[in-house]
Amino acid sequence: MVLNLIQTLIKEGFLIDSSLKDFLLKIPEDCLDTFKEILFSLNPPQLISRTFFQENSEKFSTLFTNKIINFPDSEKKRNLEALKELFLSSFIKKEVSPSLKTPKKKEKSVKEKTNSPRNKLTILSAPCIDNEKEIEVADFVAYFRDRLKYLKTILENNTELENLTTINKISSQRQNISIIGMIYSINHTKNKNILLEIEDLTGRISVLIHQSKEELFNKTKYLVLDEVIAVRGSGNSEIIFANDVFFPEVIKQKKSFIAEEEIALFTGDLHVGSNNFLEENFTKFVKWINGEIGSEKQREFAKSVKYLFILGDLISGIGVYPGQEENLVIKDIKNQFIKFIELISDVRKDVDIIIIPGNHDPVRIAEPQPQFEGDYSKKLYLMENVYVLPNPSVVNIGISPETQGVNILLYHGYSFDYYHLNIDYLRLNRANERPEFIHRLLLQKRHLAPSHSSTLYIPNEKDNHLIRIIPDIFATGHLHTSSVANINNILCISASCWESRTDFQEKVGHMPDPCKVPAVNLKTGKVKILDFS
Repeated sequence: MVLNLIQTLIKEGFLIDSSLKDFLLKIPEDCLDTFKEILFSLNPPQLISRTFFQENSEKFSTLFTNKIINFPDSEKKRNLEALKELFLSSFIKKEVSPSLKTPKKKEKSVKEKTNSPRNKLTILSAPCIDNEKEIEVADFVAYFRDRLKYLKTILENNTELENLTTINKISSQRQNISIIGMIYSINHTKNKNILLEIEDLTGRISVLIHQSKEELFNKTKYLVLDEVIAVRGSGNSEIIFANDVFFPEVIKQKKSFIAEEEIALFTGDLHVGSNNFLEENFTKFVKWINGEIGSEKQREFAKSVKYLFILGDLISGIGVYPGQEENLVIKDIKNQFIKFIELISDVRKDVDIIIIPGNHDPVRIAEPQPQFEGDYSKKLYLMENVYVLPNPSVVNIGISPETQGVNILLYHGYSFDYYHLNIDYLRLNRANERPEFIHRLLLQKRHLAPSHSSTLYIPNEKDNHLIRIIPDIFATGHLHTSSVANINNILCISASCWESRTDFQEKVGHMPDPCKVPAVNLKTGKVKILDFS
């Protein structure tokens, strides 16, 4: 009985907000133990309130999903799925926090726009961190601890981890054992085996992966520093000999769609202000969206376009790389941005334009990158169909009590450079020209930038690069290459660019693939690559 659950919580010293009563009374009886287990895994405060559920809605959603997949098709599974939907409809945050409002009173905030008549776009995650806070060592500690704690919760559900324990509890006697921890170091022995150092909150231990275990050894090519993994093997307090390694991989059990025939376009890396900006091609793209050019069939297709995602690097910026000023036709950031606004102002007004910044844009480069500020961006916020979000962010299209809608994870992709240059497997496969290799890696890690040096970031008590909300679409830019891949039932998209090959790209051997635009049918999941070159 639900009353027994409430009584149990009270008996254990918790207070229950009266506003939760309606929700608690609707929990199916055979789901009570599971709900209690999930609740306790999140270390609830003494007063369990609606705010606690709202602030942890992402974690609850993930934990519900992890529990659901452990049950075969059964009444309990169906009840858990119903409970998850009830939870999301009751507590998921459908508004952006006040910190996302633009500083000018007359400017339209994202929150206000989300309450527009269309109201199909919901911001699920848009992290903001105070620019003025002084960073301390404790911030890095909290940042990595949050990652370890969150991913450990996911890995613990793996039934293959026998005798799971913490490092400090491993005895000196040889035994079969499993641990979950963060990779502190990766080394090769003289016999060409892999020697890892793994640490958790209680200590650090060596883990040997022998090359004779071919299937296991093959997994080592994906290992990166600072990621969280689980290891099963045998050993003692000195060393563990690994028999298998497990990742907290993001897997979508079932694809989600919306009921209406609507198209979402994904682009980015315009680099307005560059000598190489392909303005004529971009203008052609905008005219096509507006139904001004193209065949009758193409114009009919364009009418279905309702969303345009621009994934950072709107402008070229100044001083981003050595000698950049020689490649600029507009040498002032403010004027570059004004030109960008002028270009997208021509997009028809029933198309929602969702924008995140990139490393060339006029915000701090450290992630999460905030919204644009300053007078130069004021006009952007006054546009009724424009939503400016931090990088990274997660949005949903079409969520309601009846449907899950489509979750879209947006990330510019600055960390991608690190991985295609430092991971042998990715470098040999030319991942800078095949972004799906990096998409697969990051989904496996459940993290957008797991290695400390892979991107500049501001540490916080919450690791904002964790993939906490399972996406239906994972969209990135930065590499100037268009690609589409279905990985773990997740549609992974790399947006193209609107800049031809620069002298700098030629020096580093990078060949861009400009003017390609992936168009996703949100009702069917089908993708077309549109070419405006």
